[in-house]
Amino acid sequence: MNRLKPRSVVVGLVGLLAMLAVSGLAEAQMTAATAEVVRVAGRVDVMQKGQTAWAATSLGARLREGDQIRALGGGSADLNLPDGSTVLLAENTRFAVTKLDYDAANRDREISLHLVAGKVRAQVQQAGATLIKARQSNFNISTPTGVAAVRGTILIMAHNPATLETLAFVFPSPNQAISSARATFVTPGGQVTLTGGNFVRQVGTSAPGAPTPITSLPPAVQAALTTAQNTSTANSNQLTVINVVLPSYQEIQNTISTPPIDTTTTTNTSGLTTGACPNCGQDMNSNSSTTPPSGPSCSTPPCPPVPAGSRR
Repeated sequence: MNRLKPRSVVVGLVGLLAMLAVSGLAEAQMTAATAEVVRVAGRVDVMQKGQTAWAATSLGARLREGDQIRALGGGSADLNLPDGSTVLLAENTRFAVTKLDYDAANRDREISLHLVAGKVRAQVQQAGATLIKARQSNFNISTPTGVAAVRGTILIMAHNPATLETLAFVFPSPNQAISSARATFVTPGGQVTLTGGNFVRQVGTSAPGAPTPITSLPPAVQAALTTAQNTSTANSNQLTVINVVLPSYQEIQNTISTPPIDTTTTTNTSGLTTGACPNCGQDMNSNSSTTPPSGPSCSTPPCPPVPAGSRR
């Protein structure tokens, strides 16, 4: 039997401690980050955390946790997030930064945005390796009625406070197979997993409806979806009042981690889950095949509006 020499044991222990120290350091690098305003058109305002007044924003402005931004009629803005994701703020829209932490070394993130009213388009960057391995999203957009967990794809969210209606649309990112894109919309009443090319409608406290192909929408509506056009919330008082109810990050995480069983998708055979929300925001392998569920066509309200003009 070979006996370990004391020197070998010491060297091994030093190496192990060094590895643990590096690992701990990497985990400790998740720090508060900012979102940069990289394009502004028309009237766009920011209200910083703890403030009670809106102030006009400009290129290069930075949003931190707790800050809110709004675009009034004819206005819009683009934001760059620290993980490489981008967000388009459409006209007549207000949203808040709920959580914005990022680890540049591992590309890990905790990003949570809350849509108060209007429409946003998020092109979400692929997550870091540790999140991919764990099938976790750690990027979500919430509304007053639900939360969409997403990773590495394009998500469009729209919410109308007057009707308590939320719409979530999933598109593939550039060079991504449409069958690979995936997002999960979770509410206290139920959840539904969307693949690329589908959308879901949810109202009030009801469970989300069935996924519906985006191609069932009128062509003009489809063309307007990814733009800064949004007239449905033009007169919403949620755009002008100072105080609105914003969920805490923990409340959002609770919604994601303890939803009812998702009956709209097949069982995850990999055995990997995210809390009680299997595969929330998980991108499927590009060679996977999913047949989009059929659903009612969106030819009458409530549907995404068809504005007369065209803006980016």
